[in-house]
Amino acid sequence: MIAGIGLDLDDTLYQEADYVRSGFMAVATAAGASLAERAELAAWLLNAFESGVRGDTFDGLLERFPHLADRMTVADLVDVYRQHVPAIAMAEDVALTLARLTAAGVRLGVVTDGPTPMQAAKVRALGLERWCSPIILTDTLGTGMNKPHPAAFEALAAQWGLNGDQLAYVGDNPRKDFVGPRRLGWSTVRLRRAGQLHAHVESPSQEFAPDLEIADLVELPERLGLSI
Repeated sequence: MIAGIGLDLDDTLYQEADYVRSGFMAVATAAGASLAERAELAAWLLNAFESGVRGDTFDGLLERFPHLADRMTVADLVDVYRQHVPAIAMAEDVALTLARLTAAGVRLGVVTDGPTPMQAAKVRALGLERWCSPIILTDTLGTGMNKPHPAAFEALAAQWGLNGDQLAYVGDNPRKDFVGPRRLGWSTVRLRRAGQLHAHVESPSQEFAPDLEIADLVELPERLGLSI
């Protein structure tokens, strides 16, 4: 019987694209000298995102608007993006499912990659402490401890005092989310729905593949065999 469930954060407990848009609006506000310029910068950033630009967006912004370099560097823009207060929220099915699982006595925790200030801000914005403990930001564990490294999953199991056959992990990215917990004997579940940044990504091998796939988090208890 599953007694504890670890949860990914980005594109599992909220829509990651919402965070990207929120961050780009914060960057445009910080970099623009007027309302008109801020609107122009935001439009460029959002269009770049919708066009599939990833990784070097702020370099592209300064190339397109070179006068901004007199005000801010790429590093400055990254800092604004990572440290802004995000305008994000859980989908209704997510909050409902977390409440149901908690009420049934199932332990919930979070394992998430990414820079600590950025991930911590998301945790606060979503109010995850209401349902989840511990919340493990892999960036705090040291270099190389991000998924798929098993360290965070081992820490979660140890804190709860549960074995692998009592645990499950829910995530969205088959390139890294499932191989670590699977090696520890956990059940693994992929949440795959439209709008996720990795919705189109397939598992690189069977070892990385999840045990189950769901399209809505409300399916989770039944698919895990939980009577709640």
